[in-house]
Amino acid sequence: MEEKSLEELKRNELLSLEQVSQTSLQKQEGMKLEKGIKRVPTGIPGLDELIEGGFIPGSVILLSGEAGTGKTIFGSQFIWNALCMGENGVYITLQQTPEEIMNDVAAFGRDFRKAQEMDQCRIVYIEPHDIKKIIETILKNVREINAKRLVIDSITLIGECAEKPRDIRYNFSRLIRELKKLNVTTLLISEVKEGSEGLSRFGIEEFLVDGVILLKCGIDVVGGKPRSLIIRKMRRTNHDLNTHPFEITERGIRIVG
Repeated sequence: MEEKSLEELKRNELLSLEQVSQTSLQKQEGMKLEKGIKRVPTGIPGLDELIEGGFIPGSVILLSGEAGTGKTIFGSQFIWNALCMGENGVYITLQQTPEEIMNDVAAFGRDFRKAQEMDQCRIVYIEPHDIKKIIETILKNVREINAKRLVIDSITLIGECAEKPRDIRYNFSRLIRELKKLNVTTLLISEVKEGSEGLSRFGIEEFLVDGVILLKCGIDVVGGKPRSLIIRKMRRTNHDLNTHPFEITERGIRIVG
């Protein structure tokens, strides 16, 4: 009876994913541990302790921020952490080429080329035009290597490929629903315009996901641009609500306060 109810929810393309997300997460096998909920570590030093040890398996997290806040670095660390734990990961790029992504992250000591040769990781470029093709390509790559983690960089370009404004929510809902079926822990990168107080580009994404992490870049008294992170939403998690400064080191992002 419960399975039928869940399938009925999934058939409603424009339904808010609140119920679907909660039901899907509750049904995951082995998610409950003796002392709490199983978690997926983020690979970001200082972050996991702010979210009870990491993300819930199979959850979809929105990572939002202006240009230059470290979103791609964050995403690459998330995938790299999976590889270090013996899990496979997929990084979908809709803007940069895979070669550009690999060159960028190589500066932080991460050799994704070797991981790709062993088919433990895939960095895949998709033209951001046809939503059906985008979803099919993402699902195909996740299934083929049994990826446990996924990064989509960026979901903003998926929204921009909608023919009509009303299609934006439809496309996001459809994508997230399919990801939930695969039980892949996903990081959706959202580009926010400079100076915006919003959590996403379209004001829709944050309502469909399980968690929202916002990266910001301010200006200090000496003209520097300190970066900070705030966890705005994290379902089923007693998460920290404070703003935390972070820095980008030779090893990537690290929370410093």
